[in-house]
Parts: sequence; C-alpha cells; structure tokens
Amino acid sequence: MKKTITLLLTLFVTIPYTYAQTQAVNPEVKYRRSSLYTLMIHDETRPYAEVIRASFEKGPIPEKFNNHNLGNRVIPTSNAKDESQNITAFLNENNVARDIVAKWFNRSAKGGFNMDMIAERGKYDANALDIAKAKASQRGLETLADAGEELIRNTFILVNDYNYVSKEEVAKKASGWLNTIGSVASYAGLGDVSTTTTITSAAVTVAGKGYVVKTTAHLYRLVWDEETAAIFYNDYWADDKTITPEKKKAFEESTIFKLEYIGSDTSWADVQSSVFTKKTEEELIEKATVKAVDAVIVKLQKNHEEFKTKTPLFSGEPISAKIGLKEGLTEKSKFDVLEQVVNKEGKTEYVVVGTIKVDDKLPIWDNRYGADEENPNSTEDRTYFKKISGKDFYPGMLIVQKKGK
Repeated sequence: MKKTITLLLTLFVTIPYTYAQTQAVNPEVKYRRSSLYTLMIHDETRPYAEVIRASFEKGPIPEKFNNHNLGNRVIPTSNAKDESQNITAFLNENNVARDIVAKWFNRSAKGGFNMDMIAERGKYDANALDIAKAKASQRGLETLADAGEELIRNTFILVNDYNYVSKEEVAKKASGWLNTIGSVASYAGLGDVSTTTTITSAAVTVAGKGYVVKTTAHLYRLVWDEETAAIFYNDYWADDKTITPEKKKAFEESTIFKLEYIGSDTSWADVQSSVFTKKTEEELIEKATVKAVDAVIVKLQKNHEEFKTKTPLFSGEPISAKIGLKEGLTEKSKFDVLEQVVNKEGKTEYVVVGTIKVDDKLPIWDNRYGADEENPNSTEDRTYFKKISGKDFYPGMLIVQKKGK
C-alpha cells in the first residue's frame, strides 16, 4: 500500500482544516472512533441476576466508541473461577468474529454487502469505496486496505464478569475490626482502592444500603489483516445485485475470521449511599453496573495502548474537552495533542503537535453515571487543560492520554 487515490487523499487532507474553521461555532466533531461490542457472564444463581442482566443490556456504550453490539450479549457462566476458556469457546462456537465482519459490511438477508457503514464511520466518500472499481486497480484495493486498517481492525470485544458485594454484608463480616475502605475492599476481594474515599467502620455500618461492584473484564480484538481482507473482497464480496448462492454459502461457512486476546483487568465501582437513600436495591445495582463498566474500561485503556480512545478538543482557548472523571482523569493526567495528516503513502496518520495537562486550578468535570443526581448543583460540562508544549490548538484536534498517566 504505497499510494492511495487522489480523491481519498484530498478528502483526508481537507478534513482537519474544514473542522478547524467551523468548530469554533459548532464544536461537534466527527472523527474515527474504535468500535466496541460488550458482553457479560450471566449467573442466574447470583442475587438480583436478572436486574444485573437488564441493567447491563440497557446500559449505554461509552460515547468514545461506535456501538458494534450484536444481538446476543450474554454468555452463560461455566461456574469456573476463571471464565477465560468459557468466553473463548463461546466466541468461537458462535462465530462472533464473522458476525462482526458481517455487521461492518451491512450484510443483508440475501447475503449481499455494502460499504455504507464504512463510509459513515470513516468519513469517506462512498464513491471512493466502490468495490468493483477498487478491484480493477491496485490503488483501489489499497484504498480499501486503508479503510480496514483505520476502522475494522479497531473493533474490540469486551466481556464483563461481575461480582456484587453489599456493604452491609462486608460490614457484618468485618465485625467492626476493619476501619478503612482499603481494608474492607481487600477483605471483599476488591483489590485496588487507593482512589476512593476513606470510610470509617461507623460509615460502613450506615452505608448498608449500597453495593461495591467488582468486574473482571476480558478484552479481545478483531483480526483484520491484509490476508483476511484480500480473501473477503475476492472470495466473499458481492452486493445484493450480484450475490450468488455459492458466495453466500462460502461466507457463512468461512472460518478465516478470528479474534485475538488482548488481556484482562479488574476494577470496581462503589455506589455511595446511606440508610436514608430513597433508591431501591434494584436502582443501586443498575447504577453500579454501569459505573463498573466505565471503571474497567479506564483501567484497560491505561494498560493497553491499542484500546485507548481519542477525544476532540471542545475549545482551543481556553483548552477544554468533554472528558472527566468517567475517563479516569486526575490532576496529574497529561495528553498528547494530535493532528490528522496524510503520509507519503497516502495513509492517515496522527502527528503529535503538543502536550497538555489537566488544569489543577479548576475542577475536573464529574461526568460519571448518575453524577447529576449525586451533585445536582454542579455547573461543569467539560474539563479544562493547560498547555505544556506545542503550537496553537483549535477545536477538532484530537487528544489521547499519555502512557502511564
């Protein structure tokens, strides 16, 4: 893939500058997001199992990702201490990788494909992605390869395995001799709790109506390489007008599509509550479920570079972005500022043009799930940053958190 077609090159080059001119008025920026398919382990013997399931299924996909969910989002438990083998077997037996590809190309009931989703999510000109024209020239095929590298290969599968522990239960087991949240969380098997509020033994007692939620998340990524793409376009691709029974069957019986395991992490979420809350147990569990997903995504992104998301700057002066505590920001958080360019080979690249850090003189936006209820008087709607290095920044530039921060 040495060069790509002029039309696509022109499109890529003009995108950042067009946004730079318009986003001062309208800061809504369209950019290429990674895509996410979330599932959960379901154990019907756990307390409130159906509430947990319903809360997960209706919970929002983080806005920094494209929603790539398929119909089935629940994996029956194997009752093993480690569900890894069960998850891998489920994903393979249900041909999840193949179905993810089918969704990317809008496969119809007839078996035909189209490029509508690729064009929409990648901000491509649909004419530049015409398969018939692309297959007639090497440059055209390179255009498709660029689209796949930018979008399709950044499709992730996140499987959550939840463990819910009521604070009341922890307090009873502790019998008064555990007097900090660190000890309580350790006793409950919750691990890293260094950022939470310290709770005395008395506070634990009155916080009985609430839950600490632990989730172990397993992260996979769709394998979309040059070989896989070539087989797909040459052997399986057809639109509804040209599809044949042979090609339809070939795709449905294909075994070339794979998922790679990226890693796993454990995190937790605490629903602050008291005996005076008006929230029901079901409502507390729903809130904890969503918070637990947000928390583990933050941890996975810190530990796995390929899973990190980009965020557009909301304003350039002062520097601000629509991210906050939900994304794990602290006063020490630093970000690279990226500008989208096209390299000599005609591929899209993100070039670092500066560095910013959270402005510690201003509050970090609390955008966590339910924050509007917990902090009804808050007026923040973004987080502000200070420039460490770089040129002038403008709305629409992208930022990505620096490694280890």
